[in-house]
Amino acid sequence: MDEFRLRKAVESDLQEIIRLWKQNIKTINTASDIADFFYSSRDYFFVAVSTLKTLASTDEKLIGFVGGAIRGGHGHISGIAVDKEYRRREVGEELIKALEHKFSTDAFETVTLEVRKSSRSAMRFYEKQGYKPSYIVKSYYADGEDALVYAKEI
Repeated sequence: MDEFRLRKAVESDLQEIIRLWKQNIKTINTASDIADFFYSSRDYFFVAVSTLKTLASTDEKLIGFVGGAIRGGHGHISGIAVDKEYRRREVGEELIKALEHKFSTDAFETVTLEVRKSSRSAMRFYEKQGYKPSYIVKSYYADGEDALVYAKEI
């Protein structure tokens, strides 16, 4: 039985997207930065919502998101996060597939993303999705950590 479904993000999802982004992505981005990005790139935002109903609630619970943009003539994954209790249930994989499909539909052939050099688990996750390390950007993050840029042909 599926525990979640995907859909395009809508404005009413924004506070939960901000919550997930801030809780799961080490960043200096403010809520305002994230909201500005959402409004400028909302065609490339998807969310995962829980389909499990409880006695206490029948409301949708946003459990993950992916946000992308067009950068340098290709698709770019700018942020992805899944609530800890829903990890390792293919939520992240399905979110990436949805965004890749949108990029492909819009005639983009390549997708890129950055990952912290220290984030081995993220690197393994992206490599399982077919992404390959491309190059390093020195001191990419505000704390001085380098980023490893990954790319995938879709």
